[in-house]
Amino acid sequence: MRLALPGFSILDRYVAREVISPFLVGVALLTFALVTGRMLKLTEMVVNHGVTLGEVGHIIGLIMPAFLELTFPMAVLLGVLMGFGRMSSDQEMTAARACGVSLYRLAVPVMAFAFVVYALSSYFAFSLRPWANSHLRLTLYELSQSRTTAGLREKVFNSSFPGLVVYIDQMNDADSTMTGVMISDARDPKQQNTIIAKRGILLPDEKNRSITLRLFDGSIFGVEQSADTSHVTSFRVYDLSISPEMAMGVTDLDPEEMSYPVLEQTIHEARAKGKPDYLAETELASRYTVPVATLLFALLGVSLGLRPARGGHSERFGVSVALFFLYYSLMRVSETLAQRGRLDALVAMSLPNVVFAALAFWLFYRAASDRGDQGRGPGDLIWDFVERFERSRQPA
Repeated sequence: MRLALPGFSILDRYVAREVISPFLVGVALLTFALVTGRMLKLTEMVVNHGVTLGEVGHIIGLIMPAFLELTFPMAVLLGVLMGFGRMSSDQEMTAARACGVSLYRLAVPVMAFAFVVYALSSYFAFSLRPWANSHLRLTLYELSQSRTTAGLREKVFNSSFPGLVVYIDQMNDADSTMTGVMISDARDPKQQNTIIAKRGILLPDEKNRSITLRLFDGSIFGVEQSADTSHVTSFRVYDLSISPEMAMGVTDLDPEEMSYPVLEQTIHEARAKGKPDYLAETELASRYTVPVATLLFALLGVSLGLRPARGGHSERFGVSVALFFLYYSLMRVSETLAQRGRLDALVAMSLPNVVFAALAFWLFYRAASDRGDQGRGPGDLIWDFVERFERSRQPA
């Protein structure tokens, strides 16, 4: 017995099924591609920091919301292109429109599905991703306390910490004490230091969620390149602070970790002080605007999917990647303008949506009203560009 959803006809369920299947495949493939890009760093954590595979799986689970937030819009575009492309190639779209079913009616299940994905993407942006990012920082801190010494080996120049090279003559893993320590500190290119100490110990700082490398009885040899001077300083006790993000190679993403109320409060407090926090304002604006791309890509996919592609699914996949790359590039430019205060954050982050909304509505109107040339489907400019590019690559 098949469950019938109220208000959804057989046509709606058929179109939705044709779109959802490639959408799920697209989410899996695109997410896997993003995770693969992090595999080198994750492998380094296993090898150099002694992190277990279970802990790596936990870290992947925490960064997955950020990945899915990016893959959802592209997967929707890919799913609609594949689904409508398949139905168009089999003349099902021609048959449906010959029976009086308009493109507006065919787009109803697609846009309904897009609204569901939009709601899910908004939930990720406003709630799940900030929660996951804050827990990721806490997880990295906990790992850094127990695993940092695993990445330090005796009588080896260790480069586990970016900007630091650590040499240890002897190390006791039981109490994290070290003897014969030499450190090259090049985190500040303008002032590079070489630190030599008889003894050292790693101390966790739970309040600041950092690690302190406390050194005893040593000297600091410093070189200032701008002034072309050097200095030598002796010390009895010297503390070198290392953040867990530095230990694990994670950049500072404070606005992305804030919940919606905290983010709004941060923005209002910064405005009240006369020093706007453009990073926080850009993050808040992106949470509103980026999920909207899901709806625009769905509408765009309906129009572009009506025309059969010579290259089949591979060509449609290439077009979806190209369109998403264009959107992502516009988003990065808008993000830069907003973070530098050149434009209001909401206005700047809305620019990619405005461009794609104009393109999507124009192509959909042409397709729905059959205003294209005879025998040519909507989106001819895009498809013709793809075909010309393919011909240019073929040997003469």
